[in-house]
Amino acid sequence: MMPAKPINLKLLVLCLASILLASCGLSSPPFPVAPRTSSDPLPSFKPANKSSAQTGVVEPDKRSAKPVSLEQAIEQGEPLSANQIRVVIVKGTISRKLAENMRKLLAGNTVPDPMEEPIPGKLIVLLDSKGGDGMAAMEIGRFLRRNNAHVFVTGECSSACVFLLASGVVRGAPSFSVGIHQGRITMSSDAGVIKREVDIQEDPKAKALLAQFERDAKVYFAQMGIPSSFFQAMQNHTTKGVYRLTGEEITFYGLSGFEDAYFEKRVLFYAQKKGKWALDKDELHRRTAKVASECASFEQKQVDYINCYRRVLTDRY
Repeated sequence: MMPAKPINLKLLVLCLASILLASCGLSSPPFPVAPRTSSDPLPSFKPANKSSAQTGVVEPDKRSAKPVSLEQAIEQGEPLSANQIRVVIVKGTISRKLAENMRKLLAGNTVPDPMEEPIPGKLIVLLDSKGGDGMAAMEIGRFLRRNNAHVFVTGECSSACVFLLASGVVRGAPSFSVGIHQGRITMSSDAGVIKREVDIQEDPKAKALLAQFERDAKVYFAQMGIPSSFFQAMQNHTTKGVYRLTGEEITFYGLSGFEDAYFEKRVLFYAQKKGKWALDKDELHRRTAKVASECASFEQKQVDYINCYRRVLTDRY
């Protein structure tokens, strides 16, 4: 049987001038590091080179009529079919339109049993976004969590993007690639460019909206297994720009790691394997923690990212 025809979408995110709610921020970090702002150099990741948002899936091999298995595709370096492993790229502004397109893209996706997912996982989401609509980001994040998404930052993940990162049952980000700031309300252009920040002291309605958003954000992070200290740290960062998290802070706040129940099932999955895939609990955790930094440069070629992810899982060092 031929592999299912994949969906390959390029989404241009257009936001009508509206109130965008984005929550992110940090102050009083638990580690003795100097504060960083959006103007500081970011040594550990490649900045975005496109302003649009797009998603994509791995293309099947169109040159051959003979279908290949997952293992064959990986070993031979051939592309994978969309029904085996799906890679979705989120690039650019997060908006309600992006949330709608993500739902459509993954509408037919079957939620996998962690004991039956392929290696390294069924759904991989790669992030490169400066943020956008916080409410839309939480909606997308809940959808990704239901689909057991492995979420990694390959470029930048700032502002509302952290809601997507937090949603991964497996998640990771290179040092200084995550930027956070206090929740705020802004007005944006159709292209998602912020025109101005709304002064909540002069706009009671905006103040009420922000208060509700902050309550929703607390609940969301709790549902995702992120410690409450992360949201509090976000709220404490009131200055302009974003604070860049160190690698230690990313781990401390749970933005690198696993969802507990999913992790336990994957531990059992790998315990049943033989040879290079026979990983114990500590090996699985340690090796997966290296994926974000080791594989960030493979964002443009999704099969290469999958290959890198798998290679890191077999690396003993």
